[in-house]
Amino acid sequence: MPPRSYPTARQRRLGAELRKLRERAGMSGSEAAAYLGGERAQISHIESGRYGVSSERVRRLAAHYSASDKHLVDALAEMADERTRG
Repeated sequence: MPPRSYPTARQRRLGAELRKLRERAGMSGSEAAAYLGGERAQISHIESGRYGVSSERVRRLAAHYSASDKHLVDALAEMADERTRG
């Protein structure tokens, strides 16, 4: 599936929050991609909102990043499951 040309605000926000978690963990995009079994571009597309991400992957990434804020992780997973525009 090609990347989205125009990600929604929700998709951009979700990606930005995942990027913050990764950066706080001191992890590179390549390291995160290797964890998911993908390439650096995949993480870049997720973090820019151009690729969708499942709530399961959000939780896996958050655990890998050692994110301790359960409420934030739950909110991000919920955002990943929302399929509406806006």
